Amino acid sequence: MRPSTFHAVLAFLVLGHAAPAFAEQRSNGQAGEPVVTYEVAFPAPQTQMVEIAMTAPCAGEGAVEVMLPAWRPGRYSILDPASGLRDVRATSTAGEELLVHKIAKAAWRVETGGADAFRFRYRLYANSIGDRTRHVDATHAFLSGSAVFVYSPRLRGARVRVELDLPAGWEVATGLEEEDGALVAASYDVLVDSPLELGLHDRHAFEALGKPHELVVWPPGVEYDADRVTGDLTKIVETQAAIFGGDLPYSRYVFLVHAGAGGGGTEHLNSTIMQTPRAALEESLDEGDAYRRFLGLAAHEFFHTWNVKQLRPAGIHPYDYQSENYTDLLWVAEGGTSYFGDLSLARAGLKKPKKYLDGLGKAIDALRTRPGAEVQSVAASSFDAWTKGSQRSADDVNSEVSFYSKGLLVCLLLDLELRTRTENAIGLDGVVRTMFERYPLSGSGYTSADLENVLGMLSYSSFEEFFASFVDGTEPLPFEEVLPVVGLELYLKPEKKDEDEASEEEENGEAEDEDGPLETKAYLGLRMNGARVGAVLADGPAYAAGVLPGDEIVALNGRRPGDMDKRLKRLEPGDTVTLHLFRRDELLVLEVVLGGVPAAKWTVRRVKEPTGAQKAAYEAWLGQPWPEKKTEEKAPEPEDG
Repeated sequence: MRPSTFHAVLAFLVLGHAAPAFAEQRSNGQAGEPVVTYEVAFPAPQTQMVEIAMTAPCAGEGAVEVMLPAWRPGRYSILDPASGLRDVRATSTAGEELLVHKIAKAAWRVETGGADAFRFRYRLYANSIGDRTRHVDATHAFLSGSAVFVYSPRLRGARVRVELDLPAGWEVATGLEEEDGALVAASYDVLVDSPLELGLHDRHAFEALGKPHELVVWPPGVEYDADRVTGDLTKIVETQAAIFGGDLPYSRYVFLVHAGAGGGGTEHLNSTIMQTPRAALEESLDEGDAYRRFLGLAAHEFFHTWNVKQLRPAGIHPYDYQSENYTDLLWVAEGGTSYFGDLSLARAGLKKPKKYLDGLGKAIDALRTRPGAEVQSVAASSFDAWTKGSQRSADDVNSEVSFYSKGLLVCLLLDLELRTRTENAIGLDGVVRTMFERYPLSGSGYTSADLENVLGMLSYSSFEEFFASFVDGTEPLPFEEVLPVVGLELYLKPEKKDEDEASEEEENGEAEDEDGPLETKAYLGLRMNGARVGAVLADGPAYAAGVLPGDEIVALNGRRPGDMDKRLKRLEPGDTVTLHLFRRDELLVLEVVLGGVPAAKWTVRRVKEPTGAQKAAYEAWLGQPWPEKKTEEKAPEPEDG
């Protein structure tokens, strides 16, 4: 790191603060302990190239293996970032060339000749911003350690130094600490979980629960209300910390944001990288759904600070960087994070209760109308993340569920089941707090049996049947039975027949749902991408008739189909329709008898006549008061005269 750059970022690095979360991985600091040093330089960042050199001790060994991870934590998919390495070479510390043999797709053997240390050098092409691994241009460099820094397996636990040679004006944003002019990490695992954002940024420091936090936005110049964003992030920090007893498992935290670089986020030890459209931040200047989605992303990634970054399933702890890490608990690691992330927004007052309940209804409706929910369990979805989960197909809707979305709903069901069994004395908050205390990162990780045991201990009851039916099995989630504990109910809300604009109350998420007669609508069972078939649902008549994903429908009953949903509204269940479609370059004609489904969607709403116990449980769960009915004030009688 250049001295001028180092002094420019001293205030940000917060010297001397070692995060408690890293304590179990920190080496003892005694003289003579092994240290691995990385030198990082950007002689021509506009070419998207970065130059890296690793210097590591080898204790006189004749040969040493060097590897680059095949994936990055937080994304359960083999990415093979080694394809971007170029000009690999090794030398002794005296500068003598050493032989390097590539022995696997991401592994090399260095013939050290008995030297005490060696230097492994390479150039890396960095143009992978969408998967949040590495990206370099004239304005910045984002480096996620597992896609950038090679390592020697026998030195995985050694202390790490990162020395940066940055272009003029570039600054450093990272969760790593600074020491003697370099960034330092307690081990390679800490380095991998502490991405570097280097370059030109907007930076905003703020405090939450007495600890320093920072919002860092790239590129600079995006218009947004920094006070509002940092204020809302503070509410998220405070609300989620309360679930775990009020403490934060770090001494400093950094929210890294890439604006205009797609969407999604990745959690890290004491930082997160989030990608969002520029419009999402710009909407912080007033109101908008895009900004609310950004807050949802932030809430999800921040909850991972406890759930996954500290409380981790045994199957992904410790990480195996070279191959798949199998676990059947991603429904907790990711689905549970989705559940508490969204719930914390409602508790923090950042999402209206009606909007939150509407979101739950949409998730339940999506699951209940997905044929794959009868095929794959949420535990199997977790285990298959590396295959089915990372390799999408047109038949996903018929064969799979998401450990994110169904995991969220299983966690909701689990929360309400606990409150039902214990008369609201225990909820899922107490379970995750107990799990966090019992299974620290310094241990070996928790299993499904461990989770089941904690649930039984806190509720004085068995969850064996629950897991068999709803976690390992594919039984429908019985929300009708448990929603009443918090004063809610599930019902089918009739679809509107007209296209009138929503009322102001509906826009604000405060309109009350009204019951109405249920009708049946025509059902074809297709999901369209324009005129092309995106998916064919296994419970629909088009599936039985032989329509395939990728078919291009050019006519329905002799006319251009246009908006397929609108065309179907004019038809009735039992009607026979003629589809003209192209499959590759062949014109086919298929006759399909339309099925029927309710013209309604599953919706969650508050019961109209709640008991005192239901109100209390609702408030304990959602963290918001039960809304009282509005009463219209009677106009005063006119006076005589």
